[in-house]
Formats: sequence, C-alpha cells, structure tokens
Amino acid sequence: MCKKVVLFLMLIGLGFSMSANAADKTNEKANSTWTFMAVSIKPTEKELAAADPDADFGKEADCLFKKLQDLCVKRVPVVPGDPTTRIVFSKGDIFNAVRRIGKGLEGDVKDKSISSEEASEKMTHVLNVALAAFYSDDSKSFEKALRASKKNHNKLLAVYDKESLKNY
Repeated sequence: MCKKVVLFLMLIGLGFSMSANAADKTNEKANSTWTFMAVSIKPTEKELAAADPDADFGKEADCLFKKLQDLCVKRVPVVPGDPTTRIVFSKGDIFNAVRRIGKGLEGDVKDKSISSEEASEKMTHVLNVALAAFYSDDSKSFEKALRASKKNHNKLLAVYDKESLKNY
C-alpha cells in the first residue's frame, strides 16, 4: 500500500513537472529572440555605382538583396553536360521572407502608411539580419518562426525585429 502511494505521488509530481515545462516552452516561444553574429557585408563603391539608382529601398539595400540572392538561389545542371538547369534554394525561408517583406513595404509606401526612408531603413535591417542568419549554423528556429508567419509581412517584420545582431 505504501509503495502505491509513493508511486502515485511520484506520478503526480511528474505530471506537474511536465505541465510546467510545457508552459515554460510556450512562454519561451512567445518571447524568443535570436542572436546572430553580425556579418559586415557593406557594398563597395563599385557595387553601389552599379546598383539601380531607382531601386525601391536605395542602392545599399539593392546591393544587399543581390548578395542574398546570390547566396540563396543557385542554378545547377540537372545532368552534367545537359543545358537544362534547375533552381536550388539554400535557406529558402529566409529568402522568401525578405521578398515578402519587400513587397509589403512597397505596398505600405504606396499607401503612404510609412515613408520611403523608414521603409528603406527597415529593409536594410531585414537584409542585414537575413545575411547574418544565412551564415549562422543555428538558424532553424528562426526559419521556423519565419515559416509560421509567412503570409503577413508585418508578422515577418516582427520576427526580424526580435533578432539582435552581435558584433564580434
């Protein structure tokens, strides 16, 4: 009888422990932030001169987007020797989120809900975070959060705003 009571108390304690862990994980997900090492990829003068002067978010953001695109989007041959190629994405969630945010910010500027300077600052921040996340080995939870918010550019911006960049 005593063994049954002890076993019963242990099971109750285990149940409370499991529910407390689940609550902690839920709160952790709600307040989670990511920290990536800042990648100092500044466009050179030559790249800035070659950038589109009419780019929506400025020359710097245009150069950073091209660098991210070069990293994430690769054309590889289907079969060696065959001219047919396929497109392979590396960290596609990050790249697609940046594209969605860019389109959303363009719409916000067109609706005059934010200024073009503010949109340019936000986009440059997003691109810097995206490049840092691309080079990070531990970006799975960040990509998962982006995937969960992929339909709304404001939610994606909120995910990027939770990110902090650490300088070496």
